[in-house]
Formats: sequence, structure tokens, C-alpha cells
Amino acid sequence: MVDYRHILMQLVVILLLWALTRLVRRINPSARVRRLCRYIWVLVLWIMSFINLGMYWLAYPMALWMILALGLIFIQLIHNHEFIYRRYWPVFWNWSLLYAGIVFIGSLFSNSLPLV
Repeated sequence: MVDYRHILMQLVVILLLWALTRLVRRINPSARVRRLCRYIWVLVLWIMSFINLGMYWLAYPMALWMILALGLIFIQLIHNHEFIYRRYWPVFWNWSLLYAGIVFIGSLFSNSLPLV
């Protein structure tokens, strides 16, 4: 069964974080604040996914996240013939935010996964 109270509480946390992020970005619209907000969003989504999935099942999305990071490195090496952190990190965190969001949404309905 899906625990609707648990999902509702996590959605409230997301709405509060969204409101706080919007407020902070309105007060200080610099690129540094946008990057910091992106880092916080990824971290919060991974923590809530960990709460939903547990230690065992979170290992699979984490492994795919690492493969995503390595794939981005290889794409940059092939495209630019060099690896530059300044070009890598913004793309990595943008894709990480998208991937963390997908994993979080999937983790909301992970109650049918077997316990190991």
C-alpha cells in the first residue's frame, strides 16, 4: 500500500524548499546562489530518495548516477579532447538534478519492492 501521509509530508518539504529557493534567488540573483540552490536540491532529493528506498535499493540509482558522471566525462573528452572542470560541473549538476528528481518520483511508489 502507498502511504499517502508520507508522500504528502515529502511534497510539503519540496514545496517549502521551492519557496525558500525562490525567496533566496529573488534576494540574491547571482549565479553562485543559483548553483548553491541546485546543489541543495540534489542533496535533498537524494536524502528523501534514501528515506523511501532504503540502503539496499538506493545503491542501484547511485551506481547509475556514477555512470552518468563518467559518461559526461567521456563525452567532454571526445568532444573537446580535454577535460575542463569549469565546463563539466554545470552540466553534471543540471543532469544530476534531473536524475535525482526522476529517482525521487520513482521512490515515492517503491513500496512494492521486496525487502532484502
